[in-house]
Amino acid sequence: MTLMRAELEDCIEGLEHLSEILGDRFSKNEITNYVFSENSALLAREISGLRSLVPVLGGIKSGDFPDVYALARHTEKTLLDAAREWENPEAINGIIARKIRKILTYILDLPE
Repeated sequence: MTLMRAELEDCIEGLEHLSEILGDRFSKNEITNYVFSENSALLAREISGLRSLVPVLGGIKSGDFPDVYALARHTEKTLLDAAREWENPEAINGIIARKIRKILTYILDLPE
């Protein structure tokens, strides 16, 4: 769960950085107020959604599963279910799936 937590936190940092860039572009009049407002709101929802998922990982114990695949399936399902229940933006589902695959690739040393 440490790797997944790190991946989610890295995504949060990336989205926060994007939000800063967006604010800079708006202050330089490179984008309109409409574009800034819409994108800022979406980024804020995605950041909030990812933050809400981090504590969910604490309830998953890796020793409860027979292998890494079962753990990955359970983790993905648990996070996706929580994201849907809390009506997080759809993009979070893709982030979760990509991060699970990335971690499996890393752990199992699979070709990407």
